[in-house]
Amino acid sequence: MAASEETSALFPIFILTIMAIPIVPYTITKLCRAASKKSKSIHCQCNDCSRSGKYRKSIFQRILSVSTYSNLTLLLLWVIMIILVYYIKTRSTEITVFDPFSILGLEPGATESEIKKNYRRLSIQYHPDKNPDPEAHKYFVEHIAKAYQALTDPIARENYEKYGHPDGRQGFQMGIALPQFLLNIDGASGGILLLWIVGLCILLPLVVAVVYLSRSSKYTGNYVMHQTLSTYYYFMKPSLAPRYIHCLTLL
Repeated sequence: MAASEETSALFPIFILTIMAIPIVPYTITKLCRAASKKSKSIHCQCNDCSRSGKYRKSIFQRILSVSTYSNLTLLLLWVIMIILVYYIKTRSTEITVFDPFSILGLEPGATESEIKKNYRRLSIQYHPDKNPDPEAHKYFVEHIAKAYQALTDPIARENYEKYGHPDGRQGFQMGIALPQFLLNIDGASGGILLLWIVGLCILLPLVVAVVYLSRSSKYTGNYVMHQTLSTYYYFMKPSLAPRYIHCLTLL
């Protein structure tokens, strides 16, 4: 049960990673394009246009210009990612090393009389006969009793010095940032896990690449649509000299 809860707690990290892979590069690309368009924008700098405010936009117009569907969706996704980062940061737990001296409030190298004295003091505070709180009982059994045993029992002391724990060698557990229903030990969810792997590792990058290529193929290097350029060429062809027609054909 504890392993299941730990695995479920790591699932937000998996979601955050999957979201960050496409969103971060897309945001950088979008910002670079916006900066490029702003630098290429042509405004008349004459005194008459400057005084008339022809190219001056109000705050409301600026908000409307950036409040597109894609920008609002991107902003919402960033808000979700920030919430996930905050959730992961508040829920993260550090692995604590078993230190019997620290648990009993002793300095390393304490004498046996000091160990027994501190153990009796903590027993009055956490022993089930003195404190009916279940959390106190759990802390006494899992920490105080084991720390006292590790420092007084010869076998437990030897195990602690060799392996860092009075019970001997401890197994190492590593959590997987996937939900529990994808990690069914019986293998009933193996097909779902396979679909997730195929979808996230193969289909998602493929869809993103296809969408990007299909959209980029509609524009020229100057961000002008090929269809717009063809229409302009169609209407301007009768009035252009042959050399200009050749230039437009190359475009």
